[in-house]
Amino acid sequence: MALLYEPTAVVAVRLMAAIPDEPRVATTRAGAIGALPHDDDGVLILGPTLPLHTALEVAAEARLARPGAGIVLLRHVIDDDVLVRAIRGGVLVVVDANDSTAVANACQNAHPAEVSYRPGQITVVLGATGGCGKTTVAINLATVLAAQGAQVCLVDLSLDTGGTAAALGIDPVSPLVTPYRPGLDCALAQAKPGDAERFSPMFVAELLVALEGEYDHVVVDTPTRFTEQVLTALDTARHHVLVGTSERPSLKAMRLALDMLDLLTYDRRGRRIVLNRVDPEIRLGPREIDAVVRNRVDGELPATRAVPASINQGVPLAAALPDHPFSRSVRRFAETCIDHC
Repeated sequence: MALLYEPTAVVAVRLMAAIPDEPRVATTRAGAIGALPHDDDGVLILGPTLPLHTALEVAAEARLARPGAGIVLLRHVIDDDVLVRAIRGGVLVVVDANDSTAVANACQNAHPAEVSYRPGQITVVLGATGGCGKTTVAINLATVLAAQGAQVCLVDLSLDTGGTAAALGIDPVSPLVTPYRPGLDCALAQAKPGDAERFSPMFVAELLVALEGEYDHVVVDTPTRFTEQVLTALDTARHHVLVGTSERPSLKAMRLALDMLDLLTYDRRGRRIVLNRVDPEIRLGPREIDAVVRNRVDGELPATRAVPASINQGVPLAAALPDHPFSRSVRRFAETCIDHC
């Protein structure tokens, strides 16, 4: 059951047409708290004319009174300040009230809010070069972690391309969290003009801290450059996973990226190296790889046409074919190199 708290009757009537299954409507704060849904699938929708501080106060009351209720915050204008304050208030689904499709999707897929802190882990996935399969590795790593029973959030910091959303075949319904499949949610870049500037390093820091408290694992996909947002993510992460291929130019680029991480004084103990698209018939030998990279390789993922096929279908290969050699290799890397809660 959905409950819409919107004090302006005209706005409430308009929103009712977008929210599935005829929501109940409350126009006062007391009425909203008293009518909170009891069922596990219940959703509280906080209307756009509510002052932000009031909406977040009601959200806090709802999280305590009905831990099983999902919370969706609707706003006419969504900016950095709104998102940061929403995160601090424990609301991870913020939707443009003018987008009826996004409102409907958010209300239908809102998951229960968490009221207890999870000691989650942040893993940042970096690419040595463009086209090395970094996003594919991040998506499938998040998928296998979720398949092992963890609650996982996949974050896309490629703010100018939105590549993760395209690879998953989904449209983000919120600048914060969009549910994807059981155990796996996504915080996806929407690749709109100005996003790279709007999502400041401060916003990224606030978001990751909040997600770390809501999920067992947070997997962060990044662009192939050290932006301020990427550096912020690296500062918060337990694991830095560097992805490249076994060709010599990619290995040299990986060495440069490793040197940059050393220059920035990041702890080597959390560093992991994955070679993607490895073909045993043409790959360089272990000694040649070691001579270039000068770091231990922690995982190798086989070259296979099944990966681009799965991307075209918008389904992670680890979800579509969990016993495929590629999926098994990602799972083996996750089991041996990513700590578990």
